[in-house]
Amino acid sequence: MSVLEGGKPCTDCGVLVEGTALYFGGAGARQAVTADLDLRGAKFVEYWARIGSEDNMTMCHRPTCRREGVLLDYSVDGGVSWTLLHEMDYLKYVSVRRDYIVLPEGALTNATRLRWWQPFTISSGLATPSLERAQWAIDNILVGGGCGQLSPHAHGDSLYFNGCKMRQAVTKPLDLTRASKIMFVLQIGSVAQTDSCNIALDQADTVDRAVLLQYTVNNGVSWHVIAQHQPKDFIKAQRVSYNIPLEARVKGVMLRWWQPRHEGAGHDQWALDHVEVVLTRKQNYMMNFARQTGMRNYYSRKRRALQQQRRA
Repeated sequence: MSVLEGGKPCTDCGVLVEGTALYFGGAGARQAVTADLDLRGAKFVEYWARIGSEDNMTMCHRPTCRREGVLLDYSVDGGVSWTLLHEMDYLKYVSVRRDYIVLPEGALTNATRLRWWQPFTISSGLATPSLERAQWAIDNILVGGGCGQLSPHAHGDSLYFNGCKMRQAVTKPLDLTRASKIMFVLQIGSVAQTDSCNIALDQADTVDRAVLLQYTVNNGVSWHVIAQHQPKDFIKAQRVSYNIPLEARVKGVMLRWWQPRHEGAGHDQWALDHVEVVLTRKQNYMMNFARQTGMRNYYSRKRRALQQQRRA
């Protein structure tokens, strides 16, 4: 986040998805504002949120009126003016909710910032700092849709990687003792070479911009390559399938998709969808990207900024 006021990473409003969330309980301004993002080609913003709590915890007490709600705005002029995207109704967020907001055309610029904020208490016509407002929290913010839906191999929204730092998706520890194959759909750049989904195929280091599928059996201390995916082979979405190595057919295995090299935001984007682990007894389970089940995702500048803020 570019601006964080009245908030900190903690679990004072409980766990929204996993681990800590950005919690807002300060007496003054309570807001989280992103840096200017390139949203050209983006389709949606998604996050999990809570305002107060059902059990009325001291550090996360139940809201009582509309002015304790939280607003999501966007600005395309550096924060001079803001346009409302969504109002989080104070009555509906005492339990954790996932919001999926379709971005309007006016927000799809190369310098759009997003803001989650809670209005001040108004007393005698003046905005007054107050600790009495219901506390709130947000988690797992993502902006997606830049590389499309990977049709006809997949459907719905895909994991889209356009960040300026590390680009990877890592599973939670999995039990692969009965697993036989890993299957998924991958696209790197696009034939159309759009601003939101392109890859430099004529560079000498293009092979370094491949996406690797790896596994670890020691919680990420060391990673082993299952497959490499070269950009020239994946400018159109491809569905692939690999046998899971015998060494990986144990409990506590983590899988990751990782791009070692890229030129930063606006370049060398890729998308991942429809991941499936096939079990030996013809059973399978899906990793549902819409709900981010079992995944820790790092795929946009905003999400990465949020991760950095949590470690601060």
